[in-house]
Amino acid sequence: MKKSLIFAATALMLCACTPKNAFVIEGNIAGLEGSVYLYKGNDAVDSVVVKEGMFRFVGLAEQPAVYYVSDMQPGKLQTYTFAQQLLLEPGKTIITKTADDETIVVKGTPLNEAFGAFNQARRALITEYRDAATTDERREAIETELDELNEATYEANRGNYFGAMLLDEKAYDLSGQELLDEIAKFPAELQATELLTELKEHAEKKINTEAGKPYIDVAQPNAAGETVTLKSVIENPANKYTLVDFWASWCGPCMGEVPHLKKTYEAFHDKGFEIYGISFDKDRDSWLGAIEKNGMNWIHVSELNRFDNQAAKDYAVQGIPSNFLIDAQGTIVAKNLRGEDLYEKVSELLAE
Repeated sequence: MKKSLIFAATALMLCACTPKNAFVIEGNIAGLEGSVYLYKGNDAVDSVVVKEGMFRFVGLAEQPAVYYVSDMQPGKLQTYTFAQQLLLEPGKTIITKTADDETIVVKGTPLNEAFGAFNQARRALITEYRDAATTDERREAIETELDELNEATYEANRGNYFGAMLLDEKAYDLSGQELLDEIAKFPAELQATELLTELKEHAEKKINTEAGKPYIDVAQPNAAGETVTLKSVIENPANKYTLVDFWASWCGPCMGEVPHLKKTYEAFHDKGFEIYGISFDKDRDSWLGAIEKNGMNWIHVSELNRFDNQAAKDYAVQGIPSNFLIDAQGTIVAKNLRGEDLYEKVSELLAE
């Protein structure tokens, strides 16, 4: 048999034996040394040795999912030189970075091509926005362009996993029912993925925290280690309305809301307004330091475990700041009141 026929036969055998869901991740990162790890969430699922900046992962992609490739060793908080998010799916994904370019390029599979194009367009707008030479008028236009880019990209990717990722980002601004309606528009196989399954559960819980629904009790420790329940605050005869405020000292937008919280609290506390603050801090000193520094003189509790607590799950909190205004009968009357909206809503309710 001629060599050409042998090679052809071998190629056919390899094609026949390669599963349809096989994936390959090839990387060429200038200056990278040692080992790189493939992460799903916080778990390293594979590792390979880097040779002259190059590495290669091979495996099976049962479902599309978000993964990371990094040289950070599992379980070690260390300075790493390389970390890149990608969408794992069947096919070959290529990750490159040259010595002259700080930008990491991910391409190859359909999802990563779409993801990469979106990130490139968004990065360009954000870079322009942050440029000191950019006018305020142009910044307002960029904000509109970013919203339009997000929406157009979502509409173009409704049928794939990248679209599901974008829906996850949009979830904060959607009601529980709106979120369920959007999930239902995706193909059945995508609705079965871990991402959309969890997002559906989140949406169902979100429905239970809409205005008109009864509150869900919370029991967490205060600074002295004493458990303070939300029920005890709502049932206090002095309190006509209680704001459940989810926040953290490390959250810039949360701290930006503090002046509005203080203004409302100082104006209406004596008239029956209370705040039950639930912090997603991890560090006790940072939590208590922010309270003292900013004069946040209302009720505070925290499990000091960031988002990993039952209250976050019960109230379907996906991002902070988030808040829920509850009346003395235990009914949620409003949610996510930001800026002056909080003051105006409490003023309106207490005037009735």
